[in-house]
Amino acid sequence: MNDLALYLRVIGTALFLCAGVVLFLWLLRKTRLSQGPGAEGIKILALRSLSHRAQLFLLEVEGEKLLIGLGEGGPRLICKLGKGDEQAS
Repeated sequence: MNDLALYLRVIGTALFLCAGVVLFLWLLRKTRLSQGPGAEGIKILALRSLSHRAQLFLLEVEGEKLLIGLGEGGPRLICKLGKGDEQAS
């Protein structure tokens, strides 16, 4: 009976530790995504899907607006729209 109790205690402790590790990793992932390095200077202003493989992003990076295309070839800068509300040609 003593061996069974020890076995159950070891299994319980291992499950508790695994749950703690999973919770820690989940919290780490959530904080890294929301507070990533440099994330405070980048805003996604708009996102449009053109197809299931192509998207357009309007980003504001440190006050400058950028139109970025994302497709099979990876991300590409389409144009810089300038700072604030003014648009550059």
